[in-house]
Order: sequence, then structure tokens, then C-alpha cells
Amino acid sequence: MKTVGDVCAVLEAFAPLSMQESYDNAGLILGNRDQEVTGILIALDTTLEVIDEAIALGCNLIVTHHPFIFKGLKTITGKNHTENCLIKAIRNDIAMYAGHTNVDSVRGGVNERMADKLGLTETSILVPMQQSGCDCGLGMVGLLPESLSETQFLHLVKKTFHCERIRYSTLTGKTIRKVALCGGSGSEFLENALSVGADTYLTGETKYHEFFSHASEILLVDAGHYETEQFTKDIFFEILSENFSTFAVRISEVETNPVHYL
Repeated sequence: MKTVGDVCAVLEAFAPLSMQESYDNAGLILGNRDQEVTGILIALDTTLEVIDEAIALGCNLIVTHHPFIFKGLKTITGKNHTENCLIKAIRNDIAMYAGHTNVDSVRGGVNERMADKLGLTETSILVPMQQSGCDCGLGMVGLLPESLSETQFLHLVKKTFHCERIRYSTLTGKTIRKVALCGGSGSEFLENALSVGADTYLTGETKYHEFFSHASEILLVDAGHYETEQFTKDIFFEILSENFSTFAVRISEVETNPVHYL
């Protein structure tokens, strides 16, 4: 018998909870560690549709990248999406686990997977974590196999991350070889990208005025929060399917990207 606690242990051996940011809520969010696992469903986000899918598949543990409880709850009355998800999960005895900024920070995690998808070499951490002997932290920097024009790089990003649209700053006219990146909401690390001499900085969520800030120095690319983190599902699947063979590990087929384009 494999329990929720056994699954937590495997995930946290890969990405210890001590590596999450102070504001985060990674780890087991709902459920009993002693509960036997009948199946695992992996998604980027928890939605009512994902819970319905788990119920239909007989999965009693949902593993996501984004924690579905991020703030304290004073009541649980079904007045919003989070509370409705919580009520449905409890009624159906489904446990919830999230691997968030700890999975962003670890080698082999979100940002290194982004770098691998782009074919970057000689990779290193963009913003190293201040822990002794820890090759971990947020973001990644590396080299493309060959230099690309800015337009070629933008097309590479769009194809690699299956983007319907991407946003980018004014073209600088420079070639792109050194790439800095951070999946999700990572625009705060633009200065770090500049400090390591990157030709471009790729992230998933950027404010309007940030496109102005260093427009003549670096190409800033916003490929979308969901798009830059979608491969987290593959990371979880690889780890869990390798370690557990007595029950099904599945990737959700529900589209959880809340952003739509016309």
C-alpha cells in the first residue's frame, strides 16, 4: 500500500519544501498522509473540472503546480472558486498537493525544463538561492546552439511553448545567443538578466511599463504564465510514474489556462 505521505516524500526529495519562497503554500494542502492512494491526477491548476476528472478516473490525489489555497480562509461556504473546489474535494475524499516555487527553484524543475525545451546549453541559475552548497534558485540562463535574429527567436518561443500570442518589447536589432528566463510571473528578474549579459529575457507575466524599462538594451518576451509553466506537468508525471507502479498516474486532459485570446 502506498500512501499520500509516500507520494509527498518522493516529491519533496526532488524539490524540498524548504526551497519555496516565503509567501508560498507548497506541500500537502488537503488530505491525510496515511490515506491510501488509488490514483494520481496531475494538473497545472485545480479547478472543479479537474476534480470531476479525478473522480471519474478513480484518482484520490491531485498534484498541481499552483496551490489552490494561497490565502487564509475564515469560512468555507462555497462563495468562490477556491471554497467550491475545497468542498468538492473533501466530499469526495480527494487529497491535494502543490509543488510551486520549490519546483521553480530546483535543478531539473520548471526553469531548467524551459531551458531544455529551447535547447540551451551551459545553463546556470539566474538568481541563486542563498543556501550553502545549493545549486538552486529562480530563473535560468544559457546559450542557444547558434545565434538567431530577434524575429527568429520570437518564432522559436512561440512554437516551443505553443503560444497563441506572445508579447515583446521593441526590437533592439541585436542577435540573440544568451538567453535568460523565468517561468510564470518573473518580470522582477529583468535586472538580473541584464547583469549576466543576456540578449533576451523570457518570462510569463510582464506589466505594461516594464516593456519600456530597458527597451534599447534587451529583448523582453512575455510568452504567458500558463505557457511557460505547462511542462511542470511532465516533470511531475516522470517523477511519480517512475516511483509508483501500483496505481495509475495521469496527466489531466482539462484545459486550465484561464487566459483566452480573440
